[in-house]
Amino acid sequence: ASYPKTEVELAITTMSAGTASSAAVEERLSGMLVSNQFSVASYLDTALQDLTTGEEKSEAESEDLQRRMAELALQLQLQTQACHEEIGRIGAELQAILPRCATDIGRVGVGLEGIRLDASQLLDECAQLQNEEVSSSLETLSTLHALRSNLSHTQDILQAAATWDSTLQSIAALLAQPNLPAAVASLAQLEAGERALRGMPSGLQERRQALKEIRQSVQALLQPQLQHALQTMHTRLAPLQQCVQLYQSLDKMDALQKEYVTNRPSNLHKAWFAYRGGSGVNTGLPNATANDSLVTWLPTWYDAVLQLLIEERRQSLAVFGPNSAPYMISKVLAECFRPLLASFCTRLDSLSNEETNDSSQLESICTLYEATLQFLSLAYETVAGGWHDVADATNILGTEVYREIVEVFGKIASPFAPYQKSLAELEREHSYASQMLIKKDIQQAVGIVGAPTVTALQDAAEKLKNLTPFVFPIAEAAMARLELLTGGHKVRAPISTIDSMINNHASELAVSIQTLGAAIAAQLADCFNDMHVSSSLEILKVVGLYQTSLSDFESKTRERMAVLQQRRVTHDMQAKEIALDSKSFLLPDALSVVEIDSLLVKVALAEDDRNGEDDSPDVVSRLANSDSILFPEATDAIGRLRRCCHTFVFQVCSAVPHHHLKNMSSMESWTKNPSNTEDNIDSYGTLPQSYITQVGEHMLALVQALEPFASSAESLAMATQVMTGVRNVALQPWRNLFAAIGVKDDTAVLREFMKGPALYDYIEKTFEDEDDDDVEEDENEKAQHDFCNQWLDVVASAVTGQLLERILCIPRLSSKGCEHLAVDLNYLVNVLAALGVSGHPHPLVNHIAEISVNEETTLKELIQERRARVGEGGNASVLSTLCAIEERFALMRGIKV
Repeated sequence: ASYPKTEVELAITTMSAGTASSAAVEERLSGMLVSNQFSVASYLDTALQDLTTGEEKSEAESEDLQRRMAELALQLQLQTQACHEEIGRIGAELQAILPRCATDIGRVGVGLEGIRLDASQLLDECAQLQNEEVSSSLETLSTLHALRSNLSHTQDILQAAATWDSTLQSIAALLAQPNLPAAVASLAQLEAGERALRGMPSGLQERRQALKEIRQSVQALLQPQLQHALQTMHTRLAPLQQCVQLYQSLDKMDALQKEYVTNRPSNLHKAWFAYRGGSGVNTGLPNATANDSLVTWLPTWYDAVLQLLIEERRQSLAVFGPNSAPYMISKVLAECFRPLLASFCTRLDSLSNEETNDSSQLESICTLYEATLQFLSLAYETVAGGWHDVADATNILGTEVYREIVEVFGKIASPFAPYQKSLAELEREHSYASQMLIKKDIQQAVGIVGAPTVTALQDAAEKLKNLTPFVFPIAEAAMARLELLTGGHKVRAPISTIDSMINNHASELAVSIQTLGAAIAAQLADCFNDMHVSSSLEILKVVGLYQTSLSDFESKTRERMAVLQQRRVTHDMQAKEIALDSKSFLLPDALSVVEIDSLLVKVALAEDDRNGEDDSPDVVSRLANSDSILFPEATDAIGRLRRCCHTFVFQVCSAVPHHHLKNMSSMESWTKNPSNTEDNIDSYGTLPQSYITQVGEHMLALVQALEPFASSAESLAMATQVMTGVRNVALQPWRNLFAAIGVKDDTAVLREFMKGPALYDYIEKTFEDEDDDDVEEDENEKAQHDFCNQWLDVVASAVTGQLLERILCIPRLSSKGCEHLAVDLNYLVNVLAALGVSGHPHPLVNHIAEISVNEETTLKELIQERRARVGEGGNASVLSTLCAIEERFALMRGIKV
């Protein structure tokens, strides 16, 4: 059943209906305000339609209408004010956006203009192709490619312009979190946008400044993270790898690699600078003690560097990838040495002051250089191995790695360069101390000889023989240092130094032998025996040993020079191949110590090469040639030392004859006249005088004195090779002879006169040389016979010359004196003939014996005949000298010619 509504319910229903009706009206009014067909009349009709349905209105309804219109006016005022505010806000935004829009429109205009030009060009080309009926697909593709590039560039510009502000605002929040990967990615996006917008007419400086500030902020946040990663990289590589990715995004790998390389060998640097030259400070290196010298300690430090390189070979590949790993290994190696090269030079200079160093500075430097070469050879294997590990995955050429290695190795070995350049001076200083010690020993060897006893002479000869080869081990060590430090470059000066060293040693030996000869000469004749001859002959072994040692050393040196020349040729060929940047060049897996040395000496001496001081491979080749004289001073010293040895032996062998002949000119027997009553002694004939019998007995005994030395095959072989020029020691008595008769000292005439055969053209030959061709002798016996005869020939020639000179110095000869002289000379002729030495007795001995007993008339006729023949041709010099001797002898006899 339905019940009638109460008034309250009716009122509520009426209000609800009114409210719903008002909401609908408000909605229609709002729609009219935003409509394009808005009019005031329609708006008022709609707003007042519920109040204007009838023509007649009550007073209450009029009031409602006025109220309604007031409400509409208020609403319209509020809406108008809101619209003005919205219009102001939109105007402000438009005012801010319009410049940017203008810029964007300009960019778009530039892009569109480029597109228009490309399209126009394309249309022109198409029209031209149509007119000419020529098809060019390549040009069309090129044009399309340019169009595509311009469109892509326009797209990049528009995209960068659209995202610049939003990306710039997002970075601040990312840095505040901090979210470094996202911040770095946003920064990379901004940098790409900045590059795209560089051609725009405005905003360039603002964009660059913004990028700079953001980059500084990002790097400030990245630096602590990088330091932490570097400190923990020995145990964890993930943080470092993350840093690498971030720095790659920032395109700042150079900064990260620099920081990485600087930090990597820090422990090695600490160990280096902690070392105090054996002062007891522990450097923390394995296998190294606190008291090690630099020569001992440096290899242990090198071992630590090698361990770091081996670890770096693995780590660089994992962290930086195949395209950077080979370079990173070489950079770490270079950084190991970069901060300490100056300290390295200082320590090399102070090597001579180290108390624990038993060797000289140069030897220590060579030892350290050898250790450095061994280290670099092993280091090369690691660096080159790092490239071979990634050779198939990297675009780095082997030639690039090789050049990098050579440059790094040159810097590492640079502390040794001054010593390589001044090797000759250093070698001279180094060898001086050793030479002084040997010189002192040589002087002591002959200084102890006071009396000419056999024992003293034997001891002196033995000591000199032992000291003779002492210089050659020193020279061989110097040559090894030359090979090590120069590698065949600038070898002339060091070889000259070695040459001078050997020459000085030979000169000192020569002086000592001269000193020994002078010390025994005065008293030797009084105590002479056969053992003196054997002992003096031992001196010949001195020059024999010297000559043999020099020959062996020279052969070894030539072999070294040949090896060095080949090394240089090989290295130069490889350098030319690398200079061509040939892709076919295969990086060697390993380099030997010798190959490393060739690299380093070329780098160290490159400046001198440019200055024209280089010894080319051809020069080294000439030194290796056996036709050249490698050590000219030392070779000349052989002749001086040989002459000194010959003179010494000659002094000993001729001491007795010299002693008895030196005063024979003043003997009374030459001027003694015959008595009226001859005594009983003269009735038996005139006998040889004592002085000549002493000389004859000595010459006969000399044969037996020479034989013991010649019987030794070893001694004979060594002495035989140094007998060249031995007859020169007998020239002096003949020079004295020429001086006695007033004849010019012409060496050629003197030698010819001393030999004697030329005189047989003017003097009758009374003795024939024995022909020994029929006597069968084995080679050894013949060598012994020849050696003894050489010395007998020398001594006999000297005795003959001195005897003739002394005879011509006799003031006056009586008839009895002439008789004595003839007997003495005939005695000597018989003795010399008994020796069986070719060329003896000398023709003048027989001739003087004959003219000493010739009648006065006969001698005058002979001299006049000689004078007449002087100008007739033949050997005028020999004939005039013979004539001068005969004239001098005639004056001695008191015969006027």
